[in-house]
Amino acid sequence: MQKTLKWSSVVVDSEAVNAVAVKNELPFAIAQILVSRGIDQADEIELFLTPRLAGLSDPFLLPDMAEAVSRIWQAKDRNEHVLIFGDYDVDGVCSTALLTHMLRGLGMKVDAFIPERLGDGYGLTMHALNRALQKYPVSLIITVDCGTNSIDAVEQARKQGVDVIITDHHEPTSPHAQPLACLNPKLGVHPDLAILCGAGVAFKLVHATLKQGRNEGRKEADQVDLREGLDLVALATVADMVPLKNENRLLVYTGLKQMKRTCWMGLSSLIEIVRNEAAITSSLCGFQLGPRINAAGRMDSPMKAFDLLMTNDWVVSRKQASVLDQLNRDRRKLEKRVYDEALVQIEKFDGEERRGIVASSSSWHLGVIGIVAAKVSRHYNRPTILLVEDADGMCKGSGRGIKGFDLLEALQVCESQLEAYGGHRMAAGLSLPASRRSSFEHDFNQACAAQLKDLDLIEELIIDAWLENENLDTLFYQKVAQLAPFGEGFKEPIFAISGARIQGIPVVMGGSHLRFKLDWQGQSLSAVSFNFALGDLPAGCLDVAFTFEENVWKGISNLQLNVQAMKPAL
Repeated sequence: MQKTLKWSSVVVDSEAVNAVAVKNELPFAIAQILVSRGIDQADEIELFLTPRLAGLSDPFLLPDMAEAVSRIWQAKDRNEHVLIFGDYDVDGVCSTALLTHMLRGLGMKVDAFIPERLGDGYGLTMHALNRALQKYPVSLIITVDCGTNSIDAVEQARKQGVDVIITDHHEPTSPHAQPLACLNPKLGVHPDLAILCGAGVAFKLVHATLKQGRNEGRKEADQVDLREGLDLVALATVADMVPLKNENRLLVYTGLKQMKRTCWMGLSSLIEIVRNEAAITSSLCGFQLGPRINAAGRMDSPMKAFDLLMTNDWVVSRKQASVLDQLNRDRRKLEKRVYDEALVQIEKFDGEERRGIVASSSSWHLGVIGIVAAKVSRHYNRPTILLVEDADGMCKGSGRGIKGFDLLEALQVCESQLEAYGGHRMAAGLSLPASRRSSFEHDFNQACAAQLKDLDLIEELIIDAWLENENLDTLFYQKVAQLAPFGEGFKEPIFAISGARIQGIPVVMGGSHLRFKLDWQGQSLSAVSFNFALGDLPAGCLDVAFTFEENVWKGISNLQLNVQAMKPAL
């Protein structure tokens, strides 16, 4: 049975849409999407459709940038040993590789350390810091994608004579760490920069370092090509699900172009494994490349992903890419088992009685519960917390929120039950004694009920534009593709047509997917629908909601409707 969806259509001023369509020679539906998303002025539209690197903001707009750059060049002049301290997710791994590669390009002595998810925990912890300093006797640590709130670890490093530069994008606490320099756009005064991911901030640091070096006439700065890091920034930005607006859109747009000629052998080998002739897009980053890099940190060591990105040996890169691909296969199997067990555990879930979901098990793998929590949250359209109980009587978990709900605020209500927690409104991590599990579930559901009491929680399907007489051909697809890259904050547009009919008998693929033809206004349209049972197909004239995409198989390109929902036409 397909879940219930509430169809809602975006409403815009048709006169404004028509003016944009005529002036920019765009189909009405494409102009409608631009206008509805606040892009309606001529200069905005031009910059949006054709982003240029010249549009990058001054990297020195970030707080403490001048201090950070000065310290880096000082380390270069003194031949100091520098350590890049990263994080185990895609953003952290890409940031670590980017900064390590670029600073080595300046002739600096640079090593990298990425903490283990299970052994070290997230970020610059005391345990991870001590491990790093035992292995690398350095005088300067530069963090990427972490460190803003690591007050004790930064102070400990200072006592040991080690300067710390933090590059991060996570929400700062009050007080936060006081390193030599803290490059976090959320501590700055420029809201457009606050949406950067960790790799975006690391890229800004490299940009500023090269800019300062060139201003000072340093020849080393001319030997490093900043554009070589754009593809890693694009991959991290998409995978970290920060909004693809403003500077993030520019970085992803140019980074995807750079990815087609990437200088990173490991990335090239990974693309070779997963691409299957598909275009290099944000979807490839988010659904193919990102999960494989993440799998290293979830299932094994994140350094395997880092080593893949850093290798300059084709034989090694292909071998390491295959290792990550297998780790991802293992992750998917494990994730499915945890997901199935979680659904069984909460199958008697009463949406009216409980507005939030809490499930737990001692047999679940900590590395995948965040992904599973996201899937459960989407399945029920409810905030979800999944917990893993260890042998010491502690529960560690991950949570995911939904639209209109602030997960971090809900956890703040429950903080008397928690040992530790952190995150943001859509995702968080937490730990608590197993003995408090029931009381935490009670408090969490009360917090959810307080926030969600006025919402019906039926999932909403937003239709960006209803098509009336458009030809769904190559020309229309090219106009849609101009709106890319798609991702968080700028979702791929969903179109809808009315009065379509299924031609012939749909083909079932993989047991739960359908491929079929639709007849609409004399056009025969190829369509695919994932996780849609043959028995759930409505009969007769249909309203069909879809994204319009290119499918490439064995060298043959085919345009198709990726159907999101269908219902009988009114």
